[in-house]
Amino acid sequence: MKIGEIMTKRVHTIRPDSNLKECTRILERTRVNGLVVTEGRRVVGVITKTDIFKVMLPRDPENVEEEQHMSDFEQIKERFSKFSDMKVKDIMGSPPITVSGGVPIIRAGSMMLLRRVKQIPVVDDGKLMGIVTLTDIISKALKRLKSRKSVASQKKA
Repeated sequence: MKIGEIMTKRVHTIRPDSNLKECTRILERTRVNGLVVTEGRRVVGVITKTDIFKVMLPRDPENVEEEQHMSDFEQIKERFSKFSDMKVKDIMGSPPITVSGGVPIIRAGSMMLLRRVKQIPVVDDGKLMGIVTLTDIISKALKRLKSRKSVASQKKA
């Protein structure tokens, strides 16, 4: 099975010069974990909720005082407001990891695990065609595995 058969065709995108405030608004509205960053039709990166959260974390994880300061939601909100004007291009994952629609799902899933990403834009001939998540791949693989077990059980009966 190929990625093009299971990808989500509706992809939520954002421009690299957009700010984090706009980005978080889109993420909340669309209820997705990341956005594909595009310039025209060209994919230039991916930005995820994890990328944004990392911006809000203390710079020095050894600094316990700062970590305690971050346990208060109001302090986190205040810290985010300082970064809300930061541009998507400043924290997005780039260059983007992409796959073509003809890549087998197992190969794409392996790439995602090796690169430690949970979603990959699907690009054919330089054009954004869709997006696939690790969850999509695992769900499809499990469905195929269940259907094969069902067929094997019917043959034994």
